[in-house]
Amino acid sequence: MATIENSLNITAANDVSAQNSAGPILQAFDAIAAKGGDLKEVAVKQFQFIMSHIRGDGLPFFEELRDFRPIFRTPMATLVSRFRDVEEILHRETIFTVSRYLPRMTGVIGPFVLSQDITPRYDHDVSVMHLVVRREDLLRVKNIVAAVADEIVSNLFQTGEPVDIVQTLTRKVPVRLADEYYGFSAAVDSQMMVWARACFREFFINLLDDPAVRAPAVSAGAEMRERFNTLLAERRAPGAVAKDDVFGRLLQLQSAGEVAGLDDEGIYRALMGLFIGMVETTSQAVVQSLAILFSKPDALASAVSAAKANDDEGLARLVFEALRFAPINPMIVRVTQEDYLLAAGEPHQTLIPKGTMVFALSWSAMFDPHVVAAPQEFRLDRPANNYLHFATGMHACFGRYISQIQIPQIIKPLLKRANLRPAGPPAYDGAFPDSFKLVAGS
Repeated sequence: MATIENSLNITAANDVSAQNSAGPILQAFDAIAAKGGDLKEVAVKQFQFIMSHIRGDGLPFFEELRDFRPIFRTPMATLVSRFRDVEEILHRETIFTVSRYLPRMTGVIGPFVLSQDITPRYDHDVSVMHLVVRREDLLRVKNIVAAVADEIVSNLFQTGEPVDIVQTLTRKVPVRLADEYYGFSAAVDSQMMVWARACFREFFINLLDDPAVRAPAVSAGAEMRERFNTLLAERRAPGAVAKDDVFGRLLQLQSAGEVAGLDDEGIYRALMGLFIGMVETTSQAVVQSLAILFSKPDALASAVSAAKANDDEGLARLVFEALRFAPINPMIVRVTQEDYLLAAGEPHQTLIPKGTMVFALSWSAMFDPHVVAAPQEFRLDRPANNYLHFATGMHACFGRYISQIQIPQIIKPLLKRANLRPAGPPAYDGAFPDSFKLVAGS
């Protein structure tokens, strides 16, 4: 077993080797520091360079990382690009923790379970979630999503003109599901969309802690709490009929008293976390998987056939393989709680110091030829564990089973439209699809 001292030497040797091995993208990264200047400014420029590639055309960058610098330590974060190393990080929950998310969530909705490290509080809160969001509800979820999506799509394509599906469909369906299944809604759907985007941007994208990003999220949190209080009062009013939705189940569980350990704050953060985590991710997954399908005529034809045959399983396989080429979550952010030798015994083993922010590049991992067969090919025979759309481990996306149904069910009625095609590429508001216009018919 390597000692810490040996590990440090190995890491240093690997870093020197890495700097001498690079493709054109990594050479451009190195050139930022080679120009000299203030170290902090150089670090920020390198970070911006990294993020532009991760959020843009990431695959060439990831290939260079896997080949030359599979564990790449930079001034602001360590990038991990190979499948097995990403997997190792996600399963070492007490070493690579989610603490980066906690302050941003706490300041808006409180400590939602997926921002908590593995503690007794986490165990309690995730148990509550499993009691109220049940696997046996999936058919109910499917029926809600299918009905709402069918109705919206049937009303959209009436004029033959291009139709924007983002504001009318891909963001609206999860908002309607939040109302009908979770039991939380605003007076108008558009308000829910504003809340979801502001909060999601702060929780998961604001890595540099920009106060201009935080402010709208804090405002959204205050407005959501006010709305929650109104709905809570309605549910507790004399003569109110109990509803079998997630909100109603949380209230029922709360009535068990101390044994449940669930106060109003716990109910609030559970509902808000579920809602915020669903809207933009669902919309982005629909838009990006559709865009990939449109770029692959054979896959599109198969998806159209599956939709028309009501082959939901086949359609889901096509959608999530398409999403591998443009995933909603190119990376998972973790912070090390102690020094850790990652990829121990491998030539690229690297000591990750305590306090390091780590980018586990899940998009890169899904294209790692060491694990994923013929990663550049569009294939439907991949094992489920080749996909990291919802991460893995104890902090895997809580809503993954709902997402696995909701995303293809939103796409399904679109694919049933004759000669469906894009009128142009999706337009984005930062990381979020904001418009995607489609045309159907002759």
